[in-house]
Amino acid sequence: MTGARDFQNSPRVFVVGGDPDVLAFVMEEVGACGIQVEGVTIDRTSTIDEASFDLVAFGAGVGFELRRELEARFRRLNPNTRFLRTYAPYAASQIVAAVRVQNPPQPVELDTYLNRIGYAGPLEPTIDTLRTLQERHLASIPFEAIDVLLGRGVDITPDAVDAKLIGNRRGGYCYEQNGLFKRVLQRIGFEVEPLVAAVRWGAQPGSAPPPRAHMALRVTIEGVPWLVDVGFGSSVPPAPLRLDTRHPQPTRYGQYRIIPLGGGLLVQAEVAGSWVPLYDLSNEQLLDTQFELFNWYASTHDRSHFRHQLIVARTTPEARYSLLDGRFSVRFADGRTERHFLDVRGIEQVIQNHFVLHPEPSWAGAFEVAAGRSALDQVPLRGGGLRS
Repeated sequence: MTGARDFQNSPRVFVVGGDPDVLAFVMEEVGACGIQVEGVTIDRTSTIDEASFDLVAFGAGVGFELRRELEARFRRLNPNTRFLRTYAPYAASQIVAAVRVQNPPQPVELDTYLNRIGYAGPLEPTIDTLRTLQERHLASIPFEAIDVLLGRGVDITPDAVDAKLIGNRRGGYCYEQNGLFKRVLQRIGFEVEPLVAAVRWGAQPGSAPPPRAHMALRVTIEGVPWLVDVGFGSSVPPAPLRLDTRHPQPTRYGQYRIIPLGGGLLVQAEVAGSWVPLYDLSNEQLLDTQFELFNWYASTHDRSHFRHQLIVARTTPEARYSLLDGRFSVRFADGRTERHFLDVRGIEQVIQNHFVLHPEPSWAGAFEVAAGRSALDQVPLRGGGLRS
């Protein structure tokens, strides 16, 4: 048996993949970077020599049971072996980064986050833990894009997100919310991959979908893939949804289902007896850095709706709260609904009382504009009725 190696000085890498040509391509790129690399395809794992490796990379096609079997085998030879799940288009870069990064970013401060969401339960990477963490996150950290509305932009680097959502007890939108939740789940030991989706919620029927830009997460637990999202505003799925079934899945706030759509998946919610699309989800994971362009557009471009509307949402076990400009809506878990049109003072009060945020003096101008739109919505139209 070979003892633990100095990972930085003499890293040895082993790759397990599905397609022999793709495996050869990945190994050639990794080897060209001066890294010792060996590998086999899935059908030849029984031929792996009894050798010690510093890093073992698994392709996406390596199933849960085989991966666990191989992890145990490699750990017997070297207890310090690290394991990495890769996706073929990025595999070489993921492996090289894992070998070369000497000062990785500091992980999220888990205890501080758990205190932020008021959770003190088990931290095993199980579906029960995931459900509870998602519920507590949605109830504690509101969805909001007030910085975008004020023209400040949004920084989605981990340090900036942690300082804002945890330290300053603010909310955020999808890149901040799901980016933070991804890092928390990874710290606990969950297998998490960021996915991208095209938002169809509220779109006109028959209209072309926008480019995929919404961030969501795929969490795999004992081989079962789950959709997890804590950053989709007032319509966010309130619990993990299985990605491997098209059957309706009940939640506290109605049923959801996920059906195949082209090369991806369509996430739908049941509304008044009809299935309404939320978003069109890609099956392909993205790198964290690839969301930077989407965030730049959403937080700075004039066509982003976040630049022109006050949007705040929060989902608790008791009710969903949503604020669109000065229109405040409450949907209770028992099915009751309320709707209110707010003035500036009313907006300030619900921001503090229902969205657990502390209004800053610099937000006053945005609240005035939002209240003005709310007043316009109540102006009677010709022939009666109100603007909707």
